[in-house]
Amino acid sequence: MIKPSPDTWRTLRRGMAGHDVAAWQAVLKLPADGQFGTATDAQTRLFQVSHGLKGDGVVGLATRAAIDPALFAPSAEPVLGGGLPPIRFVQAKFWRWQNRAAVDWIVLHSAEVWEKPSSAEAVAAYFLNPPVAASAHYVVDCDSIVQCVKTEHIADHCGHGNERSIGIEQAGYAKQSEAEWLDAYGQQMLSLVSKLVSREARQWNIPLVKLMPSDIIAGKRGICGHVDINAAFPNNTGHTDPGIHYPWDVLLEMAKAA
Repeated sequence: MIKPSPDTWRTLRRGMAGHDVAAWQAVLKLPADGQFGTATDAQTRLFQVSHGLKGDGVVGLATRAAIDPALFAPSAEPVLGGGLPPIRFVQAKFWRWQNRAAVDWIVLHSAEVWEKPSSAEAVAAYFLNPPVAASAHYVVDCDSIVQCVKTEHIADHCGHGNERSIGIEQAGYAKQSEAEWLDAYGQQMLSLVSKLVSREARQWNIPLVKLMPSDIIAGKRGICGHVDINAAFPNNTGHTDPGIHYPWDVLLEMAKAA
């Protein structure tokens, strides 16, 4: 995969807050409240010392690399011409062995994280030890894809739809406008997502059509959002991603052309 340059990683320290802090807290097995306070600082120092690092409480690339050097260390791997970049596999904690012979839906999510070149890697790190059962088959940002669960097995990404689907998390938020999904970052990410969707659809013989909840209930196969799965299955998770402004027409047009 393409790795972000070191200056795209936010260096974390006491007093900071955000989704990246919450992801780091999950690695430390702390409550993931997103606030880098006294407890997070103390546990960070213990983590650093236990991994032979200076216990200064500052979370930079050296500290992150102690989780998985191949995931967090910079890399010079190129994008494959005209296709997908090399896809790094980082096994999520929560998944179920199934060896499936068929998949009916490709379910797209918004990961509810900032749009940065490091977002896919950060979400993959979160899936290593999340506070609740959560995972996805793939995570995508503007320049890289990380696979967290093999597609023949089941990821914990959409409740009652898990057993019949492949889940793809995308950097961004469900609240985004269409313009925000289609800004420069979004177009780069959608280029990767569309190629990934196209590849998985071919592999699993899934039609490149957008499904409504009624289609899912009727047993049709295709592409949908987490929100559509929730509407089709009563008492599901309640998520609304990837949001009402997600550019489905653009995504499907690109996937068909890939």
